[in-house]
Amino acid sequence: MNDQYNTISRRSFLTNGAIAAGTIAVGGGVLGAFNLNTVRAATEVEVQSWPLPYVQLDVEKAKELGYWGYMSNQCAYGAFDAIVSQLKEKVGHPYTNIPSEMMKWGGTGGASWGTLCGSLIGASTAINLVVGKDANTLIDELYKWYIAFPFPEYMPPAGKAGKVEGKIVTSSCGSVLCHASVSEWCSVSKYRAEGKERSERCGRLTADVSAKTVQMLNAYHNKMFTPVLKNAESVGECMTCHGKGGTLENTRGKMDCIQCHDDVDTNNLLGHIKQQWNL
Repeated sequence: MNDQYNTISRRSFLTNGAIAAGTIAVGGGVLGAFNLNTVRAATEVEVQSWPLPYVQLDVEKAKELGYWGYMSNQCAYGAFDAIVSQLKEKVGHPYTNIPSEMMKWGGTGGASWGTLCGSLIGASTAINLVVGKDANTLIDELYKWYIAFPFPEYMPPAGKAGKVEGKIVTSSCGSVLCHASVSEWCSVSKYRAEGKERSERCGRLTADVSAKTVQMLNAYHNKMFTPVLKNAESVGECMTCHGKGGTLENTRGKMDCIQCHDDVDTNNLLGHIKQQWNL
């Protein structure tokens, strides 16, 4: 027989045993020997409050952890582990019960679908764990920073790179999408998406995102965080018609519209409106 059927955990033994003993005691009329309070105490499960506790983290360590986390399990894991592994070390429970491997699905924009950059998936999840109701404010700022930042900035120490030594080409992608981020960098660098250079670039990008996230979290928990970045101009222009309350009201979001819809001439909005309404 399998070992898993031969092994009874201490908790399940106490819980099931308490229920069984309580049933017998009640059935036999021996309430004094084993009362219902004992049963309740044995079956109680601790519910963790949210957000989880946070302490100041090391930004430089986050870079290293994010980088090597990417090299082992890709971007979402790398950014998440850069934060959670430090909290496991400094805080302990409940972080010791959170496996960073839960974020492996987010690599390459979520199961390789190229949607939201995996480093942002991991970082956003970590932010939500430790910030709570204000999480979206920090995430919003992180995304605005991401679209304009010339990745990658981080460079591993000499002789300690995962794929490629030395400096590599940088670019700002104008989008939070993995697909757009990788494609823009490949266009600028002339390297292929499946090459070691692109992999190195994404590892270093994960380090940069991890560091930025820790910087914001440290500032927030010191009551020193203030969002300062704004949406791209095209967002306001396009959402006038396409957003909530607009004439068309057929989309949602905050991404730079021109990044993908470069066929739209924002200087000829009237013509664009006529085209939308087939006028």
